[in-house]
Amino acid sequence: MGGTRIDSALAQPVAAGCSVWGATLRTDPARAALLNGTAAEALDFQEVLINPRNNGHAAVVIIPAILALAEQHGVVGERLLRALWIAFAANISLAEALGRGHRTAQAGFRTTSLIAPVAAALGGSALLDDDLDRACHGTAIAASALSAGLLSALSPTVGSYSQDKDLAVGFSAQHAVQSVLLAQAGATGPAAFLTGEHGWLASFGFDTAQDGFLSADPLEKHLDSFAIKPYPACFGCQTAIRLALELRQQVPAGQVVSVVVRVNAGSARSLSTRAIDNDLAARFSLPYVVASAFVRGRAALEDFEGEALADPQVLAFMARVHIEASAEMDQRQARSGGFPAALSVHALTGESVELAYDGPDAALDAAGRDGLLHAKLHALCDGPLLATLQALVTAPLQAERLFGIGP
Repeated sequence: MGGTRIDSALAQPVAAGCSVWGATLRTDPARAALLNGTAAEALDFQEVLINPRNNGHAAVVIIPAILALAEQHGVVGERLLRALWIAFAANISLAEALGRGHRTAQAGFRTTSLIAPVAAALGGSALLDDDLDRACHGTAIAASALSAGLLSALSPTVGSYSQDKDLAVGFSAQHAVQSVLLAQAGATGPAAFLTGEHGWLASFGFDTAQDGFLSADPLEKHLDSFAIKPYPACFGCQTAIRLALELRQQVPAGQVVSVVVRVNAGSARSLSTRAIDNDLAARFSLPYVVASAFVRGRAALEDFEGEALADPQVLAFMARVHIEASAEMDQRQARSGGFPAALSVHALTGESVELAYDGPDAALDAAGRDGLLHAKLHALCDGPLLATLQALVTAPLQAERLFGIGP
């Protein structure tokens, strides 16, 4: 088995096929992208776009899709890096054009499912050849035949946290691969698939769509807009975890009377569940992640699975954690596109301490940021795999430097 329990159910073994990460199984490129994307998302240890217009993941779709195509066609080196850069840069422009309307009011489409497969299809097309028509058709097929993914499972009021979140990412990676291969075989997609009357923006942009972002110079899209998540939880929980880990050094868990977590209104609403029925619920619960960090003094993969979810010390501490929506945090998020948080800890001594950050790596120097990344990579794997993972994480930035785009 690879990173998920569905490998054998969804993959047909192909002796000369593409790799399924974490397994000896090899399969066709579309299924490899499906399984690898699902496994990458299941860890909830991925990257997030930090942009005032939008957020969402990209690498968990783009890298499984493009690497599967590259492995199938034997593409390595500069051309592979170029394809990755194209996909990540396109993801930024698409996210900015879309805005956040697809997740407001009664709409509940997954940002990653709407944006990343379209960007991955463009990058995957550029990987295989330089034919503009085939690239346009591959991207058009991807945008027009999306498996959009709903947010129905990620609702504290419903409480049905389920694996559809992980599968939606896997299906997005598979969809990108299939769209590219169909275009390579001669299939065509519609014209004006992004900005047409019933195109991608008209269908999913709601009241926040701005098509001008699609014509912006892609060379201005620097890939350091993608932030790495240091802890294996939802990005909206990352800053609160860091704050909890730091503040417990001043007030140990046994001395805490209460913890007030102030976040933006959206996070306060969507990350408030206290019913920790499975690992996904834990990763999307501010009460759980803060309690776990205070009690355990860490935020590790094993804290979000199995018996750890029923730890009586953590569950009891959750009653001391209070979540508040903050207009100040709304304003800070609108300026930066990140997920700021503030924690106030009240101790048995009567002392109160408070700390706030705009993001999980705020106020850290380069060494501090590198330390977070190094700790994360070691948590994911060790030995020979570590160097490979480091290369994958930095590949898009290497591509920027290769083409004289980045710093």
